[in-house]
Amino acid sequence: MAKTKSNLNKEHESFATFKRIVRYDEMIASGTYPNVQDFRREFKVSEATVHRDLDALRWQFGAEFLLEYDRFHKGYYYTRPTFRIPGHLTTSKQIIAARLMQNLIESLHGTPLYNQAIEVFANFSDNIEPDTQITLGKELSKKICFIGMEPVQISNEIWDSIETSLAKNQYITFDYSFYDGNEQTQKYTIAPWQLLYYQGMWSLYGKDLKEKKAKFFNLPLISNVEVRKENFEPPKESDYLKQAKGNFGRYIGSETFNFKIRINRDITANYIKTYKWTDDQKFETQSDGTVIMTFSSNQYYPVLNWIMSQGQWITPLEPTQLVEEWKENVKGMYKNI
Repeated sequence: MAKTKSNLNKEHESFATFKRIVRYDEMIASGTYPNVQDFRREFKVSEATVHRDLDALRWQFGAEFLLEYDRFHKGYYYTRPTFRIPGHLTTSKQIIAARLMQNLIESLHGTPLYNQAIEVFANFSDNIEPDTQITLGKELSKKICFIGMEPVQISNEIWDSIETSLAKNQYITFDYSFYDGNEQTQKYTIAPWQLLYYQGMWSLYGKDLKEKKAKFFNLPLISNVEVRKENFEPPKESDYLKQAKGNFGRYIGSETFNFKIRINRDITANYIKTYKWTDDQKFETQSDGTVIMTFSSNQYYPVLNWIMSQGQWITPLEPTQLVEEWKENVKGMYKNI
């Protein structure tokens, strides 16, 4: 059913109000102490309209305890100078970006951050409704999705404890179970460095104080968490992205290998070339039509798994250790035929 003239007028009025509030926010954040008369001159509206807009700025856009009137300067200011309303999402493409970020944030599903993140991005985009291009942008964003593993469920208690320890750089103790079916757990005390998300799994990356080395702990296997009072200083190696050389999986090995593989099919080669696996990857086409790929990485086992996943279309050439393990896996699979 077509919208009535009355509904269209309301939408345009709502959007006009929003645009005024965005401008109020800019003027207040500039530190020039604008007042009601300044706002009236800017938009040629009544004093009552300005006061309604300022009420909306307070109660609908988060400035409830931050917007104050300075009697000396005779104008408005923010008690927190860094405060800004999410008012710059005013174009179709920006709305699409916000909506896609909302879709991507689905990876937080099952954690306490999920609802908070959804609320933030929904506020960014849902406050801007009437403009036709923006509405089209919203519709387009619904037709772009991210496909991946369903995120694991993490209890609020465990997540909050880990979040606290990460924020305050405090040691953490917990019980950890394993995938071997044994119900017994092992107690760990670690210096937590980062939370990592990979293929639906959240894991905690940190230093095991007993073994004195970095480890990964999958959050669903963690229980009985205790945040210690002792603090630590995160070392340089606490940043996973700076330590991992490659994008083959969640893994950091103690040794970096130089890999050389032969890609035996054009379609596979073209597919692999579209991704950035490592910073130093190179591809050379051979006279027989195959492609030689070389790269270095400290993710040895994820690289082996990746090669196995490509089946007959990839043959490892170097290092020798990789070639031998690949052969053993192929022989083992052949026995099961």
